[in-house]
Amino acid sequence: MTITGEIAAGEHLGRSVFSSRNRSRARRGKTPHHVFLERGGEIEISVDRLDIAPAIEATEIADHVAANRSATFYGWAVVVEERARANGRRAVATPQPGNPYHADIVLPALAAEDREEQKRHAQELADVSTWRERPGPGGP
Repeated sequence: MTITGEIAAGEHLGRSVFSSRNRSRARRGKTPHHVFLERGGEIEISVDRLDIAPAIEATEIADHVAANRSATFYGWAVVVEERARANGRRAVATPQPGNPYHADIVLPALAAEDREEQKRHAQELADVSTWRERPGPGGP
């Protein structure tokens, strides 16, 4: 199944968290900026469309990603679409094989060559994010 279309106003976009330390900080409302930071030069921040993805399926997809990284999936740092689109960013549905709910928060082109600019955007997203614990086993 492929989900297409525009990301709706108010839609929740979740960045998967694979670190227990980042989980602990995000639970306290202090999501570290590096949760929203991709490798240098990357301007697409991978997220999941949590409002359209069934919770069990979104968790299974994140668990699969975690297994490929030899990590554990803990939950999502979540930003609302309006915040994702602030300051020149775009939110784009980008379904992937194995994840029809995939989207990207795309930074302005200027950020591609400027790591400090990437960090600034990552900090802005972290500051407005909320925590969503994984449902089921491994959750609260």
